[in-house]
Amino acid sequence: MIEPQNKADLAALGFLGLGHKLYARSRLDVQAEEWSEQVDTVSQTFLGLTVACARCHDHKFDPITARDYYAMAGVFASVQMVNLRPDGKEEDSKTLADKMDPGTLHVVRDLKPHDLPVYDRGDMESPGAPAPRGWLQVLSKNEPVKFQQGSGRAELARQITDPANPLTARVMVNRVWDLLFGKPLARTTSNFGATGDKPTHPELLDDLAVRFMQNGWSLKRLMRELLLSATYRQSSGGHRAKGEESNPATAMREASELSALRSTLFAGMNRRQLGIESWRDAIMAAAGTLTLEGGPSQSLDAATHHKRTIYSQVSRRELNKTLMLFDYPDANVHAARRSSSTTPTQKLFVMNSPFIIEQAKKLAQRLQPSGSDDASRIRHAYELLFAREPEAEELAIAQEFLKQPAESALTAWEQLSQALLATNEMLYVD
Repeated sequence: MIEPQNKADLAALGFLGLGHKLYARSRLDVQAEEWSEQVDTVSQTFLGLTVACARCHDHKFDPITARDYYAMAGVFASVQMVNLRPDGKEEDSKTLADKMDPGTLHVVRDLKPHDLPVYDRGDMESPGAPAPRGWLQVLSKNEPVKFQQGSGRAELARQITDPANPLTARVMVNRVWDLLFGKPLARTTSNFGATGDKPTHPELLDDLAVRFMQNGWSLKRLMRELLLSATYRQSSGGHRAKGEESNPATAMREASELSALRSTLFAGMNRRQLGIESWRDAIMAAAGTLTLEGGPSQSLDAATHHKRTIYSQVSRRELNKTLMLFDYPDANVHAARRSSSTTPTQKLFVMNSPFIIEQAKKLAQRLQPSGSDDASRIRHAYELLFAREPEAEELAIAQEFLKQPAESALTAWEQLSQALLATNEMLYVD
């Protein structure tokens, strides 16, 4: 809950300002595009509903009317984004971002509240009857609640998080499950409507959602419960079917059945690829270069950027190439979940990227004091990167490699460090 007098809470008000900022914003049709994007992002993110589909007509599949859309859009039409300087004064709207004080906050404030008309077929030149700002009819027991306190932002937030609302907690739990297990309980994470997929384990989703609310919407408590569960702690190792050597066809069928069982019933953990943020942070943590302090964002490619990747700048005009390479979603629109790809260019990145080469050098330096011989240093490397001891064959291969003369500008230890950072075991979680 945001406390109006607590300045530390003001940064949270920037959420609504993260979307599109179009040219000619004084025009009604341009403003309508921004309202639509805000309604779409909020409704999909928190409710798993595509409310913006009702902008031009009643929703084709879900019981959401055009009146519902404009009732919610009226909330966003009654607010304004401003830049607030550290001294509490408003920054001039003409000031460029790079000229602002680093402590400037992008926050939302209420304008004079007003209701929007229902525009016929979304045409801003064809206004119809007014739609009072309010809650969705389909999520209301009787008549939908009308918002009357300022813009209606606080009332909208209360309705979204109301324990009687059947969607928000389920949507949130489903997203957390997807994050930890690599596959959600309901596959269409941002569409719980008629065209969305039904959850594979509805009773489990309901139970987790109810207790999530009862525990004060604590994400830490929810994640702790899931991480300590027997389901999460299952192995993702390969399965050797009985009779594999004598009957390969049967073994293949059993392996296929096991894969389907793992996927649908969570009967085993699937191998998961780390996102770019977790992978980059893990590399720097192993190399000893990661700093945990926050502060202003930096370009991901900046040589001095040793903070967690979450503190990187993200441009909607031109997304960073490294982020694009590792499946970072389009920053211009709501992304239900991330895709996961394996491409040759990803491996070329770990072979040639200045960032990876620099981290390899730092890792090699970190390993030098770890023991008096190569074997001790190799074991330390495996502990840092993979949290395990090297197998006998891995140890032998590494020792043999270190005996060979270096054939590049990197030392043998730096090359070995880079090779270990480039392994699948560094990028994937078993």
